[in-house]
Amino acid sequence: MFYWFARTLLVVMIKLLFRYDITGQENIPNTGPVIVAANHTSYIDPIMIALAVRKRQVNFMGKASLFKIPVLGTIIRWLNTFPVKRGIADKGAVAKSLKLLENGEVLLIFPEGTRIRNGRLGEPYPGVTAIALKTGATIVPAGIIGTGKVMPNGSKMLRFPKLKVRVGKPIPVAKVTAAERREKEAELTAKVMSEIKTLIDGG
Repeated sequence: MFYWFARTLLVVMIKLLFRYDITGQENIPNTGPVIVAANHTSYIDPIMIALAVRKRQVNFMGKASLFKIPVLGTIIRWLNTFPVKRGIADKGAVAKSLKLLENGEVLLIFPEGTRIRNGRLGEPYPGVTAIALKTGATIVPAGIIGTGKVMPNGSKMLRFPKLKVRVGKPIPVAKVTAAERREKEAELTAKVMSEIKTLIDGG
């Protein structure tokens, strides 16, 4: 309930401030486990993906430190965010991700693992494809455009560029064994990143 209330408010606010444009929303499957894999340049990116996925709730990973901030920690939990420890292989966050997908939910993952502020795609971690191959979750690539201009490096003032999200065609993934997974991870990761780049370049 809180998720949909907050999303409705954000639709109005982001539309007024940034005149956002989203295409390809029909590419999000209405049922079944889905990983939305997107580029990451700004703290606004999770909001933009929540707006793009209009029929289903999205689950998010958030830096563990954010959950220690009074009020904010509670609010982001209400918004389907769970903690992940940066810089280590967080087995708890991986287990939570697998459980969500096994329950047929939607999970946002940034393959780059962190914000890349130079406008280019960073090197991907294999996590997005490893989790997909373990669960058979469909991967939906998404390109987020313009959010890095809201507060560029060195700027102390907000800017209001037009924001865009381009949602690509779903990539079906079959659940495989551990041995098969090692063979397929690199190929699938390359395909996902290529699709994201195409969406950004075509924005």
